[in-house]
Amino acid sequence: MNVLSKTNNDHSSQQRQILLLAFLYAALAGWLPAQETLPQHILAGCEIDYPPFCLVHADGRADGFSVELMREALDKMGRTVEFRTGTWSEVRGLLERGEINALPLVGRTPEREAAFDFTVPYLTMHGAIVVREDTSGIQTLSDLRGKRVGVMRGDNAEEFVRRGDYGVELFATPTFSDAFHALAARGCDAVVVQRLVAIRIMSETRLKGLRIVNAPIQGFSQQFCFAVKKGDSETLALLNEGLALAVADGTHRRLHAKWFAALELPSNRPIIIGGDHNYPPFEYLDSHGRPQGFTVELTRAIAREVGIDVRVRLAPWPQTVEALRNNEIDAIQGMFYSHEREKVLDFSPRYHVVHCVSVMRKKSGKPPVAFADLAGRDLVIQAEDAILDELRSRNIEANITTVASQEDVVRAVAEGRHACGLATRQNALYFIKKHGWQNLVLGSQTFYAADYCYAVPNGHQALLAQFSEGLAAVRASGEYQQIYDRWLSVYEQTAAGWRSAARATGQCNT
Repeated sequence: MNVLSKTNNDHSSQQRQILLLAFLYAALAGWLPAQETLPQHILAGCEIDYPPFCLVHADGRADGFSVELMREALDKMGRTVEFRTGTWSEVRGLLERGEINALPLVGRTPEREAAFDFTVPYLTMHGAIVVREDTSGIQTLSDLRGKRVGVMRGDNAEEFVRRGDYGVELFATPTFSDAFHALAARGCDAVVVQRLVAIRIMSETRLKGLRIVNAPIQGFSQQFCFAVKKGDSETLALLNEGLALAVADGTHRRLHAKWFAALELPSNRPIIIGGDHNYPPFEYLDSHGRPQGFTVELTRAIAREVGIDVRVRLAPWPQTVEALRNNEIDAIQGMFYSHEREKVLDFSPRYHVVHCVSVMRKKSGKPPVAFADLAGRDLVIQAEDAILDELRSRNIEANITTVASQEDVVRAVAEGRHACGLATRQNALYFIKKHGWQNLVLGSQTFYAADYCYAVPNGHQALLAQFSEGLAAVRASGEYQQIYDRWLSVYEQTAAGWRSAARATGQCNT
């Protein structure tokens, strides 16, 4: 479950990317002198029907996540913005002709590179297929061959489908609402659309008899950006800088929760948060089968703070990971970030750093303290532990046995069934004390520091935003520190703290 540490404590991976790249792009564009030549009032475009990103109210007011984000970004740069509204084709034309300065929502695609320049992406969304409820046999794009497929004219979904050889008849409409009405009236067989757009339109139009295919479209993930006319480096740098500031001060996260939480979070049941049933002191089932531990208490504090109903479900770690893959649970409350996991999961800001060490029997040799020391060894590791990915990525060849829990790792070494185990220091110390295993010694150095985070499937940003907001509030109130002190203070990771913890367990470390 351990991985390489990330360097920033306060932002998710996507938010860090926005910050770093936006500041870099702004610097390369030389925005500081250039901004003096830009007008104080920026003109932008807003699509009339691309909820929840861009929408227009009955009174003509532009609104939506992307519209609000652009307003906030420009406000932080001392600018105001006015939105002209229309269909996608209309507002795109306004920017191409230079009649406006920017668009708040443009999916970056190869087809659009010639006409526009893009800020760093502020959101990555995934495509979905919408069909009628009585439709069967459609799970992927290949199942649409020979079908009539609705898209919005000029949308990135249309470009994506045209780019591939899927053998479909495209039915392009001015808005996605038109495409959904056509689908309900059997004017087409399916609609390809961004998943959240589909959820919002189905809710607002109250169209009956439609459903979203569960499986996301493979290969169709869209990066949304602000866009300017090709060559307008001044406005681009201004927007990049404002966007970076909006991420840094939490505005991006706040707006995301505002616009997406109601769409993504279940309204008819509690949110199910998974974890490991035997991973103390972080999470475990007590003698009565009740979830306990640091992460359990933290999850409940966050849920109270943001007003969501959660149920903590602890199970063997491999089962918990599989349950998240199968959408049987909504999130995992304690998972270590890894590059490999980030391909399919999104992570909250870290809320703790955990250290991985080697476990050996006394007088059986010096415990390994670096990855290179593991080559050729007899190792026991918890199944689905991220350290397995790390060993593969480093081409470390060893005789590896996997077991169900961290306790089983430590036990296998204590009982002499394996020569060396890899475990987190806190877990190892907990089980050494619990079972009185005085014949064990831990490595004096950690392999790496690992970021401990909440994890959700890719695209479930609203739930992640809720937990990130709650985590920040729990930290600010001081409750996080109180929870930490109750469960983890004995395992402080300073050298002095480590020696104290070792003495407290009766273990002599070398």
